Amino acid sequence: MRPRIDPQDVEEFAVTPAGRAYARTAKESLNGLLADRPPPNVMRTIANHPALLPAMQPLMAHVAGEVLPARERELVILRTAWRSQAAYIWAHHHAAALFVGLDETEIARVASEDASEWTPFEAALLTAVDELHTRSVISDSTWKQLAERYGEEQFLELLALSGTYKTLAFILNSSVAPIDPWLERPAVLPVDPGQARSGRHARPPGARPPAPRAEAPNRRIVLQNGAGLSLLTPTTAHPEPPLHEILVHYPDLLSTAASAHDAGSRLLLIRRNPADVMPDTDGYSFSATHLFADSKGVPTVVEVVEPHDTWNPSDALGKTLDYAGNGARHWPLHILQRSFEYTAQLYNSTGEHLLMEMGFSTDESSFLRALEANLSIGRLRMVIVASKFPPEFSRVIEFLGRQLYPAEVHGVELRRYSDGAHAAYVPRVVG
Repeated sequence: MRPRIDPQDVEEFAVTPAGRAYARTAKESLNGLLADRPPPNVMRTIANHPALLPAMQPLMAHVAGEVLPARERELVILRTAWRSQAAYIWAHHHAAALFVGLDETEIARVASEDASEWTPFEAALLTAVDELHTRSVISDSTWKQLAERYGEEQFLELLALSGTYKTLAFILNSSVAPIDPWLERPAVLPVDPGQARSGRHARPPGARPPAPRAEAPNRRIVLQNGAGLSLLTPTTAHPEPPLHEILVHYPDLLSTAASAHDAGSRLLLIRRNPADVMPDTDGYSFSATHLFADSKGVPTVVEVVEPHDTWNPSDALGKTLDYAGNGARHWPLHILQRSFEYTAQLYNSTGEHLLMEMGFSTDESSFLRALEANLSIGRLRMVIVASKFPPEFSRVIEFLGRQLYPAEVHGVELRRYSDGAHAAYVPRVVG
């Protein structure tokens, strides 16, 4: 997407007072790591307001200091970036967090509401950011936990740090500032599944997603063709090609399930059932029909029940729970890489080219790392596809969707309508 406010030209920025101040700061921060790189787009975007950047620079430089330990500072910044869905901040501070000692697993966990792996203090620190994001105040209980280590200076620093990066998120998101091209393999921002909207309209941490409204299936479809109008009605005839083949070629039929998570993203096929495409290796199993992913690297695991299959709700639900609990074990990074490479070969293409065709603004390595990270923390979308669900199964899917949050469980009825000469497939989401 083109920036709404273009970053100022590098040479033009370099000769401004703000540009010279940035050059001095760059030599001192991160051991001078940024000193030999062009000024970042965040600076050059704000520089379009000549008085604003010099006013913000001292605060930005201050909160990058050592009042808070570097690890805690980066946790706060990353959590603020995630809650604000600020891709620019996330990409840059993913790299900064690695520099100060966080590992990839810890960074992935920042973008999750699961606090079980954090120390009690770090869990409270992340909760404080959530509370500031949703209610603009740290609760008494969280303040008390942080007060075991923080004094007044550290509390004020925490508030200023999160507030500064919230302000930067407003500017960078709204101006559509591009991630700097010199940032090697920028990390993909994980989507925040609990955030319906930003700011005060965001769903509070831990809140369950609203129960979906029941949707009545279509009974009739009118098709216009060269011969006029034709009435299509539901049919139980076995589809040809089968449902799993239709989804390989038209994954957008699943977009109604994906829209609850990321309305603007298409789905990219990572791997299809290995029985007819790619044999498993290294002892890793792949029992799902297909694995897709959206532009944020959020996986969509698809289990298809064909019309001629024996309907076994217990088996389908058991597989769904297995995917939720063991996705990372089934699909480690090297298996994801091999699967995606093989899928690309089927299309006489490469992974990088498929990502570009889909409009995904990331490279293959970063995309697959994001996919692995989402699997490891249970952020995934599980979709059971059938031509028709029994009513009791629909209720079970809705129940699981509420209990497994932030993972998503959906059923997609892919109904076939026909007049004998023509056919159409219409998806309906359950859960």
